[in-house]
Amino acid sequence: MATKPLTKFLTVRLTPNDHKAFHRKADRYGKPSDVLREIVQAFNSDRLVIQPPVIEKESLYVIGK
Repeated sequence: MATKPLTKFLTVRLTPNDHKAFHRKADRYGKPSDVLREIVQAFNSDRLVIQPPVIEKESLYVIGK
């Protein structure tokens, strides 16, 4: 558990379907906030890498640089 008090908030807007799917899946591992906190901490410590989606047309992602 965190040794410092948790005082900052992170907010994200989702579709109702994404919200429901995340809560269902997150319930297997604890509270949704616990899962989100672990995702943020893993991303910050380079344990989580975001893969861009495979898109056939132009993309906002720069691949191969």
